[in-house]
Amino acid sequence: MLNNIKNIFPVICILLTGCMQTSVHENADGQPDWLNAEPANYPNASYVYATGSASKAEVAKDRALGNLAKIFELQIRQSSTTTQDVQTHRSEGVESVQSTARIASKVNVHTDKMINGARIAEQWQSPDDLTHYALAVLDRAQAGNNIRSEINRLDRETAFTIANADSRQQALLKVADLQDAIVMQSERNSLQKTLKIIDLNGTGKPSGWSLAELIEQQEQALQSLNMRGVVLVDSVGGLDRILQAAMANAGFAPSSDDGGFTLAAGMETQDAMVKEGWYWLRGTLVVRLADPDGTILGNKSWPLKVSSVQQNQLNERMLAEIDKKLKSELKSTVLGFATGGQ
Repeated sequence: MLNNIKNIFPVICILLTGCMQTSVHENADGQPDWLNAEPANYPNASYVYATGSASKAEVAKDRALGNLAKIFELQIRQSSTTTQDVQTHRSEGVESVQSTARIASKVNVHTDKMINGARIAEQWQSPDDLTHYALAVLDRAQAGNNIRSEINRLDRETAFTIANADSRQQALLKVADLQDAIVMQSERNSLQKTLKIIDLNGTGKPSGWSLAELIEQQEQALQSLNMRGVVLVDSVGGLDRILQAAMANAGFAPSSDDGGFTLAAGMETQDAMVKEGWYWLRGTLVVRLADPDGTILGNKSWPLKVSSVQQNQLNERMLAEIDKKLKSELKSTVLGFATGGQ
């Protein structure tokens, strides 16, 4: 019985291999058509595709699949573009990589879900320099289903988050929920742009929420917050002005009421140092949020450093760094405090 199985097994493998083979369309010079043009076996109307090359076959396949993944990591700017190509060439034993980037603007998506079903369809090795080439393909229908699945997940989570926001009694938690919804719908919008191109019919799956309306709701909730900004310590001077400006930039309405939230900031610096003709100033910026009862909801600190050839410019440059840090991270930090994320 075992010998019969051994005899049958090679026949099965041959049959399966024969079923999987497809005719390769070659150019006059023997190269497959997909090296420089649309693959005849995998036309753009039905497939998303990408190529990769390397001195080793396995690396070429990995690069082709990686290039295919990039299509879903990036927001496609032009509807006629569906490929990302990275080619590797060898010259006198030296391998070099040329990247033709036809897609830009990375989006935050789970690409492993997006490219589920992708495969290496064809391979070829150049007889001249022995470079290996690989073609990765993904059926457009499969890609569309993958994206719709991710869109559906985001919509479910958005609906749950908005329901939470509507039931919140505390304005800060409502703002945090709306921020989560805004982030999810921003990601969804990027997926929708990709889906409209994958589908080729230009419709995709429109959202049931307006991103602009969600942002407006959050701005209204921010205005209802009672938050007072205070300075704990300031060794550079001017921190209060920067804190108030950063709060306004984040949408937190200034308040002098002691009965609300307290957002405190502090900046402590070390003594200036001189190294190789440059003056250096290091310090730590701290932000702390307390609720109306005085309970600390969170603390966060950032190490900062600046340099200058003139010592009297150090404080000014440190203030610029503080301003940049608070304007870019204050809102997300405070909302993280509200939800226990910091």
